[in-house]
Amino acid sequence: MVTESAKAVGYIQQLDEARCAGRWQDVPELCRKVEKHAPHRRCLTLTGRAEAQIAAYATQRPSTAASTASSGLSQTVPTLLGAIEEENDLSQESFQANVCLGWLHYVLDEPGLAVSRLPDSLDTIAARLGQGSTLTGWSKVCVVKGTFLKGSSQEKTGAIADAVKTYTSILPWLSSQTADSAQFRMWTESLLGRLCQLSDQSEGGSGLIGISEALQTYRAFAKFSETPARSTGAETAGHAKSRRLAWKAYYDTLSTILRYNLSYDAGTVQATSEKSALHDHTSARLQQRAELKRVETIYENLLIKETHFPKASESNQEVEVWVESVIANWRVLCGASWTDEELGEGGKEGVGRSVIDILYRAATKTFHSTQILRYLFIVHASLAEFDLAFKAYDSYIEIVTRGKDRAEQEGTTDEGVDDDSTVLRTSAEAIRLLCRFGCRKDAEKAIEIGRNLEKWLSHHEDTKPATGASEVPAKSALVEPTALAVAYCAIGVGQAHWARFTYNADARAGIQAKAIQFLRKAISPALEDSNNIDTLYALAVVLAETRDVVGAIKVAKRALSSAAKSQPAYSSDGVLSSGSVTEYGRERKLIPLWHLLALLLTSRSEYTAAEKACEAAFAQFGDPTILFGTDAGTFRSEHLKDAGGHNVSTAGVVDRMGNFEKSGILQIKMTQLALIEVTDGALTAVDGCDELLALYGRLFGSPATEKLKLEVPTAAATPKSSGGAMKGGIFRGRGSIRSQKDSTTSGSAPAIQVTEDGSTPHANGHHHHLPHLTHRHKHDDSHSKVGRSSSKLRKRSVSLSQQSVQGNGQAMEAPPLPESAPNEASAQSGASRPLSSTSLPGQSVESSETPLSPVAHNLPHDSPPQGHEQQPPRQDTRLPAPLPDANYIPPDPRFSKLQDRRQKVSLLVDIWIFTSRLYARAQAFEDAKEAVEEALKLVDTFETELTLEYSTAKALADKGWGGGKSVEELWADAYTARGELLVAQSLKLEARPDFERALLHFPDHAQGIVGLSNILLDIYSQDIPMEPTMTAETVSLSPSQGPSVSESKPDAEPKKHHLTSHIPSAENQLSPPELSRLAARDRAYGLLSTLTKLGAGWDYSEAWFALARAYEESGQIEKAKEVLWWCVELEDTHPVRNWRNVALGGFVL
Repeated sequence: MVTESAKAVGYIQQLDEARCAGRWQDVPELCRKVEKHAPHRRCLTLTGRAEAQIAAYATQRPSTAASTASSGLSQTVPTLLGAIEEENDLSQESFQANVCLGWLHYVLDEPGLAVSRLPDSLDTIAARLGQGSTLTGWSKVCVVKGTFLKGSSQEKTGAIADAVKTYTSILPWLSSQTADSAQFRMWTESLLGRLCQLSDQSEGGSGLIGISEALQTYRAFAKFSETPARSTGAETAGHAKSRRLAWKAYYDTLSTILRYNLSYDAGTVQATSEKSALHDHTSARLQQRAELKRVETIYENLLIKETHFPKASESNQEVEVWVESVIANWRVLCGASWTDEELGEGGKEGVGRSVIDILYRAATKTFHSTQILRYLFIVHASLAEFDLAFKAYDSYIEIVTRGKDRAEQEGTTDEGVDDDSTVLRTSAEAIRLLCRFGCRKDAEKAIEIGRNLEKWLSHHEDTKPATGASEVPAKSALVEPTALAVAYCAIGVGQAHWARFTYNADARAGIQAKAIQFLRKAISPALEDSNNIDTLYALAVVLAETRDVVGAIKVAKRALSSAAKSQPAYSSDGVLSSGSVTEYGRERKLIPLWHLLALLLTSRSEYTAAEKACEAAFAQFGDPTILFGTDAGTFRSEHLKDAGGHNVSTAGVVDRMGNFEKSGILQIKMTQLALIEVTDGALTAVDGCDELLALYGRLFGSPATEKLKLEVPTAAATPKSSGGAMKGGIFRGRGSIRSQKDSTTSGSAPAIQVTEDGSTPHANGHHHHLPHLTHRHKHDDSHSKVGRSSSKLRKRSVSLSQQSVQGNGQAMEAPPLPESAPNEASAQSGASRPLSSTSLPGQSVESSETPLSPVAHNLPHDSPPQGHEQQPPRQDTRLPAPLPDANYIPPDPRFSKLQDRRQKVSLLVDIWIFTSRLYARAQAFEDAKEAVEEALKLVDTFETELTLEYSTAKALADKGWGGGKSVEELWADAYTARGELLVAQSLKLEARPDFERALLHFPDHAQGIVGLSNILLDIYSQDIPMEPTMTAETVSLSPSQGPSVSESKPDAEPKKHHLTSHIPSAENQLSPPELSRLAARDRAYGLLSTLTKLGAGWDYSEAWFALARAYEESGQIEKAKEVLWWCVELEDTHPVRNWRNVALGGFVL
């Protein structure tokens, strides 16, 4: 063995360092010095010179000199082969020379020769070489370099599986090495980067590597990239792109795991905290989100840094693909399958804010990208930033319109502009948002967007190729039929919504007819979306408002039928979302339809069928615990709370619902109470008020209220009527179908006592308490046996019945409700019907099937196969089942805390007012008064909260986005309710200030106008005095000693002359009292005339009836008759509650 001199050792070390650092310009000179001082190291110097030539060749630009250079490289092959033969097989220099030969063949595009030249199992060779002596820096580089060259060459020859094996074979060896040189880092990064790309689990991936192995590779790559690097000199664009694509593959794989809910291996990812180990699922979700966010940030930084702004005629495809992936992940993270706790700090709102920032940064690297503007519109809307959302939408439409016009003029297609189907769906989504969350000015904007859609659709119809034409239409000219259906539906919804707001009363019928036309067009078979639930719901509501009850029932039953089950799941912007499926999504969407069907049936006086329709809305979920969770009993009865203890509760479907859906559940409960009132009387209906308020607490939490304890004396029995009312209206009082004898013997009106429920932590950290109306019967224990039984609401509602229904796991189908079901309530006895198996909610309504006795197995042994139309199979609830194929329900926008509070307060005020009116009709006036006071306290508290944030009066009159009411409207509701209560007690003069104050807050309040107008007309007709008098006070205190009719109206005779003019003249000498009476009548007429032209009063029969009275008092008998016939027509299709109570979103589910 030859011993080198000190100079030789020094130059050899310098040569190794130069090669490791990539200083190829220094290598030839160092090779010369090594030859001079160590001539026996011939293989080392030949390899070094060859590597310098290869490096120079690899970095030069393609030119005519390339062939000369390649021929020069080919001549070095024999020389290197000879040097290798002279060396020992185990020498590092021989190994380096072999790798150099492989590199030479690789750059000369000879992958087959490179594969044959490079050895197998380079990690094993490195281990053997390391046993004899310490591996030099360049030998380590050659191990990684040779592995990459061999794997890349195998890829070029098509042996992808062999390439994956080659790449992965070096990973254990790499884990024990440190990146101590530029070349080692470069080749290691190239190897790991390429393996990352092959490990991509997204569409188009190799599929040769499992998810766990892929994550290990990515994490090794990330760990390697995090180590501090020495100066690498000038980095080529190819290496930068390779690194960026590796991070993209990492992100795409994590995205695939997220979207398809694949198994996620947390591996060695750092946990966010030690405590999270106690909650494995949440901890894994937190780690998954943290890893995704970290990779997202790194890739975005690389992409933005290395991407240049494109020319006007170009587009950055990688940026747009990246944006698409970010939005897809956002939909999953902000969907129902993830919670705020699993997303870490900021929750879903934080994710949305992060996506907004990404979109704006991506916009700096694109030129007028319609895709980014579209997603800005969608994400801003999801964060309830509607002003910014519609600014983005306006820009989107402007750019799309210009692009389409330019393409049409030039006869080309603009690939950078969204296709027509996407534009239609985006515009339809804009109309949906405006109609669901907006106010009048937003309805006007929806009409404007609808007009633009009409113009485009008419243009599309004109330019559509004729059938049988030989020309093939361009790709952009093809519009999906379902996109056309969505557009027609949106136009119809916009028209129907505008009909509620327009001041042009004469045009309202035409607007509604146009809405029906477009909605029917949307469900035409030609558009392949004839069973769309959203469209059918909107059409049914419009038909109901236009008094086409028969048609509305047919449409509602069509939506509820099994034929409408197979519907695709669309994301919020209308683009098909394969991974977004909402659990029980179809059943949740059908809740408002069941409610609408119930109201439609009440308009035909089919109350029994209506009750069953309300039950079916909840029975379709099967076991009540599915809908309300295991703690559903907490709002049903007090004894369950006392006996249940503090058990761990399980969330139900309602916990995944938004405020709009929860409001729909409460509205059905209120309709059930109204039905009980109609069929069994108000005294029976008031039993459900405590359950209604407790249900509100279950859905929304407990509001902040004061502790109140009310003791109310026994109320008088319900007054008798001659025939009994069928349903509330202007021609009859709100009474019971059953006989008055039964009503009067049913017991005393219950008193209410406001008790304190267990505190529930509120969103802002405070603890609020919900008052429950707990009924206390005031009779002796000896008479307790004849008291009323439990609330009928519990027998009619699945949520207020037993927690589980044994032997019945079948979901409700659309029941064959009879076209004209006989009213069975008149044949019922005075006592409440006992809870029996016939009223269990899970059974089919009006079904001809014989119910089977409970068996051990939840499914019949002869269960038909999947898809059987006559008897759909039932799910065995003992076994885990996949998510149902139901419609996707996009989450509600994340409103601000104040706006969210507005929605909840508005709903709770409505509940208190509903309760107050129910008690008033039951003659429990003190209870009704306390309910109104609760509503007033809520409004006062909310007004205080609002003024802390906004200091202008405009904030009190503005309801904002989201379906809640303004403070002024809430005051009007509460004061009107108090006025109506006083009127029910025959205290009309005392009620007048409340009605006046209501109109002072909200001038267009329908109930307030009607209440005040009736008082004004009573003043004109001298039914009541103009001002309170001592006599009037005495009459109110002792009605039995009141004056006779003739005594109370000393001036009744002049009324027959119908005073029509109060202009002073010689013939018309009117006294001041007569002028005041005329002013009262004229004011009532003006208020009512305006109200009946508005959207809030055009179908309000009480307002029209009062207007008819005003006409009659003015001597205009023919007009009065005309208005009364209109009242008859309205009352003929009048439901038990208003159509607008079906859903908070109006015509949008």
